[in-house]
Amino acid sequence: MQFGKFLREQRQAKHLSLVALAERTATSSSYLSRIERGLRNPPSPAVLRRLAQALDIPYEQLMERAGYLNTALHEEPVFYGGINHQQWQEAVSTLSDEDWTDVWALIQNKVARRKQGHSS
Repeated sequence: MQFGKFLREQRQAKHLSLVALAERTATSSSYLSRIERGLRNPPSPAVLRRLAQALDIPYEQLMERAGYLNTALHEEPVFYGGINHQQWQEAVSTLSDEDWTDVWALIQNKVARRKQGHSS
């Protein structure tokens, strides 16, 4: 099931309007509407945390539905640059929307440099 459809079902199950959910999560109702209709990608983990609280559903469930977590990662330890999954998850869960913008810019810069033949 697409994330937007899942989000809509959860919101409707709690009998919340888009406006009410937007107010509870400090987002705009038009933004949430675009997500529900599949016109926007799932939101950042920071927004997902607010949605989880407002909808009273587990944050990890929203993270997984949004594609940030892979349940297979929980089956055996996986390391990324010497950091295990739990450490990454704990660090990532604290990032703000601004932090995610910075992280994405860093990743794009690294990818571009690799394509140009730079090793770092």
